[in-house]
Amino acid sequence: MRPSTSRHARGSTMLMVIILVTVLMGLVAGILLYAGKERVRAVSAGRNGQRQSCAESGLQLARSYFGRNFQNWNTYLAAPATYDPVKSSYNANPANPRNPALQTAHPELFADLDDDGKLDVYLYIRDNDDELYPLPAEHNRDNDHNVVVGAICISETLTPRAADNAMAAPLLANEGLLSYNGENANCLTSNGGNGTGNCN
Repeated sequence: MRPSTSRHARGSTMLMVIILVTVLMGLVAGILLYAGKERVRAVSAGRNGQRQSCAESGLQLARSYFGRNFQNWNTYLAAPATYDPVKSSYNANPANPRNPALQTAHPELFADLDDDGKLDVYLYIRDNDDELYPLPAEHNRDNDHNVVVGAICISETLTPRAADNAMAAPLLANEGLLSYNGENANCLTSNGGNGTGNCN
C-alpha cells in the first residue's frame, strides 16, 4: 500500500508543480505584454512632442516662404497637385509630399529641420473661402489677399515608427491664415486659429 500512496503523492505533487508553473508563465507573459505596451506609449509620447515641433517649425517656414512670394500666390493656387496636399471637392489629386518626383522638382517646399540629410517638413498653400455670395467658389485664385499656409511633418526620424505604434498617423499638419497688406508691401500677418501677429 505504501508504494501506491507514494506514487499518488508524487503524481499530485507533479500536477501541482505543472499548475504552478503554468500560472507563473501566465503572470510573466502578462507582465511582459504590459511592459511592452508601456514602452510603446512612452516612445509615442516622446515623439509626439517632436512631431508637433516639426509641424510648428514648418508652419513658420511656410509663413516666411509664401509671405516673401506674395506675387506668386495665384500661380501656386492654380497648381494644387504641387502646392496643396489637402484632398477636397475641388482638389481631387492633392500633392503627395512623400513623392520623390515632387521633392526633386520643388526642393523649396521641403526642409531638413534636424540636419540629418533627410527631408522633415513640406510647406503648402491653399486658398481660403474668399468669394462673396452668390459667386461660386474659385480656389485657384486669391481674391482677398488671404491664404491658408501650412506644413506637414514627413520626417521618418521625428515621427513614431510603425513598429512602435501601428495606429500613429504618418503625417502631422499645422496651418494658419497668412494675410498680405497691399498698402504696406513689408507688412505680412499671420492670423487664425494657429496664427499669431498683427499688422500695425
